[in-house]
Amino acid sequence: MREQESAERIKRVSMKLFNDKGYEATTIRDICNKIGITAPSFYYYYDSKEQLYLQLIQESAALHQAAIARATDECPSQIAEDRLKYIFQALLRFYREYPEAYTFLLRNTLFPVATMKEKIRERSNIWNHQFSEQIAAFMASSQKRNMPKLERMALIRGYHRFVMGYVLQLVSGISDSSDEMAEEAWNQYWQGVNE
Repeated sequence: MREQESAERIKRVSMKLFNDKGYEATTIRDICNKIGITAPSFYYYYDSKEQLYLQLIQESAALHQAAIARATDECPSQIAEDRLKYIFQALLRFYREYPEAYTFLLRNTLFPVATMKEKIRERSNIWNHQFSEQIAAFMASSQKRNMPKLERMALIRGYHRFVMGYVLQLVSGISDSSDEMAEEAWNQYWQGVNE
């Protein structure tokens, strides 16, 4: 149990440091000093900083996918607009519950580490594809009344950009995470796609 707690603590502290300082500026020494462990202790759990970083991306993406899956399972409505809004709200709850993980995931989607760009882009493309597939399947089983006159995948790509843009505003402090602000953003988005 103690080993698992140590590995989780390394991951939690590392993610915060990576978000605050970036991958290149965060050293293993920084991670060890912040936790109060030695470098050999770090290497007991992880082969390298890169391995840890890629694992954090994978785990953050899995949390994100799980939030979407829960939302699609729990959504009480069959109406497409309500379903998209429900997922948006679920992703905002995910951001509030796991701000470091969502920030980390968003940062790596938009600004991948140069030395791992291909590996990160590959993972990001998988994550984006899974997101689109989940939303497409959910939309396919929805009632289509009041739907915009857009091709389904164009709507999903635009929706994905809206969600990422909104969360980016939260991460950067441009917007607050209040339900009122989210409702206003949703209404503006939905009105825009229907024009």
